[in-house]
Amino acid sequence: CLSRGLGDVYKRQLVDDAPSASDWKMTERTDGWSVATAALTLEVDRAPFRMRLKDAAGTVRFMDEPNDRDIRGGYHHFPTGHARGLLWLTAGLQPDEALFGLGERFGALNRRGQAFASWTVDAFGVRSDRAYKNVPLLLSTQGYGVFFDMTGPLYFDLGQASVAAWQATARADHLRAYVIVGDGIAPIIKSYHQLTGAPAVPPDWSFGFWISRWGYRNRDEVMEVARRMREERVPCDVIHVDPYWMRYHEGHHGDLEWDETAFPDPKGMIAELKALGFRLSLWESPYVPLDSPMRAEGEQRGFLLMAKDGSGPALVEGFAKPSAAVDFTNPDAVEWFKAKNRKLLEMGVAVIKTDFAEDMPDDAVPHDGTPAEQLHNLYPLLYQRAVFEATKEVHGYGLIWGRSGYAGSQRFPVHWGGDPGCTFDDMAASLRGALSWILSGAAFASFDMGGFFGIPTLTDPPSPELYVRWSQMGLLFSHARAHGHTAPREPWAYGEPALTIFRRYAQLRYRLLPYLYAAARRAAEGVPLARPLVYDYPSDPTTHHIDDEYLLGPDILVAPMFKPRGSREIYLPAGGWYDYWTDQRFDGGHWIRYDAELETLPLFVRAGAVLPMGPELQYANERAWDPLHFEVYPASEGVTEMELIDDRRRLRFTMTVDRRQLRLEGGPLDYAAGVRVHRENGPPDEGRLGQMIDFD
Repeated sequence: CLSRGLGDVYKRQLVDDAPSASDWKMTERTDGWSVATAALTLEVDRAPFRMRLKDAAGTVRFMDEPNDRDIRGGYHHFPTGHARGLLWLTAGLQPDEALFGLGERFGALNRRGQAFASWTVDAFGVRSDRAYKNVPLLLSTQGYGVFFDMTGPLYFDLGQASVAAWQATARADHLRAYVIVGDGIAPIIKSYHQLTGAPAVPPDWSFGFWISRWGYRNRDEVMEVARRMREERVPCDVIHVDPYWMRYHEGHHGDLEWDETAFPDPKGMIAELKALGFRLSLWESPYVPLDSPMRAEGEQRGFLLMAKDGSGPALVEGFAKPSAAVDFTNPDAVEWFKAKNRKLLEMGVAVIKTDFAEDMPDDAVPHDGTPAEQLHNLYPLLYQRAVFEATKEVHGYGLIWGRSGYAGSQRFPVHWGGDPGCTFDDMAASLRGALSWILSGAAFASFDMGGFFGIPTLTDPPSPELYVRWSQMGLLFSHARAHGHTAPREPWAYGEPALTIFRRYAQLRYRLLPYLYAAARRAAEGVPLARPLVYDYPSDPTTHHIDDEYLLGPDILVAPMFKPRGSREIYLPAGGWYDYWTDQRFDGGHWIRYDAELETLPLFVRAGAVLPMGPELQYANERAWDPLHFEVYPASEGVTEMELIDDRRRLRFTMTVDRRQLRLEGGPLDYAAGVRVHRENGPPDEGRLGQMIDFD
């Protein structure tokens, strides 16, 4: 929809180069019709009406369910059809079928047995079925996905009313959906990207550590944190400032102008941060204070969403004060908003945190005439697109830090997961939400390390143990940001051993930047950086129910601890796996029991992997990521090829394993990189790139 314009009342969500047609042939049968392409056949029965989608081998991948009844003949789910302004699609479920997707959801990753509305709201945390990010893409382990090309509200019953079927219900007079067939999760998501756009890849420094708090109240607080980070040797790239940098910041809005009483000489502050190796992130929302000059200008020029009764701007309620909202369906309003962002970016601000946008007023009348109900879910996407584009125009890279989202948001990364409480339950829910977002087409995700607000009071910080466990997970995820409500989230605030443990994992993340960024570059091909096991192992039914482990890139498996210490069950998928800390080797395809003290995050490396490690850094662009050092985890005999790509170069390597010898060669590099070969019984064997290394 974004590249096709915003004039269509029922907006389409497809990019301009989305597939639009295929050669097909229709055949009429005595009982219905068949529509066939080279790859798929859709069979439609007359009575009762029923659809079946078959692949080229004749296997039924998708079938609707017209007869989901109880013993009395009553329907659990009505057959596909429409009545009284509602329209629904009812599909059959196989006994072992699992369902995924539909945006950022905080319950079990396998959606089967759940029911909820696809309607963007402020979720007020991570414990309910409310969602900041809705994506009408449903994935099935039966080898199909359904993308609903509709922006209005949808209601999904995913086998809750009956185990025999799932149903999607829309308040509309038509249904526009794409059924995508693929062998596994990955090809289905890649086809979805063909429709709604490929993920963008953020700049390399964004994969460093971000520190934040609600909030740093003045320049002195910001600079104190920056200097202390460097004194403590905790690697960090980004310092974020929430609304206190602005005038009229009461509540969740502001006028995008510096409060120079609290932040004098902002250009000087940005330069001072840059000299220390920090980039600055600033908070904003699409809501405009009613008592600000920005509201007066926006209303006069027609750049705000207006109320249906003509009384003035449509009001966003629920904050300290009501607010107006920018009308992103008006191209002139978009340019006005972008210009305000460009002013900050040209000053040296590196990235904008695009908060909120879930509360578009129900009585809003936008510039292009779209009904508010049809614009509501799409509004966050239009807002974030404007800021992403402004950032790219000024800096040459696209990047935001957004909370809300919809179909197509993968084009405008990065998104984080809202406001979790400071508990282990919320930590686990935050991980489920991030993995769910990734299974809805996103390539990057994050969450508030440590939790955002305390329970039972808003000012309580997390315990040191929770802070450590959440930080271990967050520092080995797609993007890493610590953020809290009022209590500090800087690691020294939690004493020892928290500071030492945090520093250790932050340093590990920075040494892994060559690996992480090379894996991140694959997002343009549709491969997310962090993903649940089912993404890589869809045919393994055990992975369908695992949402407390994940893969980070192609070769690292992370199993977070949701308690200070003790043991947990970990599933290792097929293949060999090395314990990162001990080099103990495990055969995959089964569960293991793992004991971990507070300083240890269960971490595994795939047998056959070569991990490129860079030098210790205090920030991502402190210097080149050389010299590289290669950590090798041998598998069986044979030849393995790997590629390492960053913004400067493309390196190719070949690993040859012959009995108890190994050679890693390739490049080009202008130095003899170190190679360390890990083995289960004994210390690693050291060598150089191009040398034959014995590891007997």
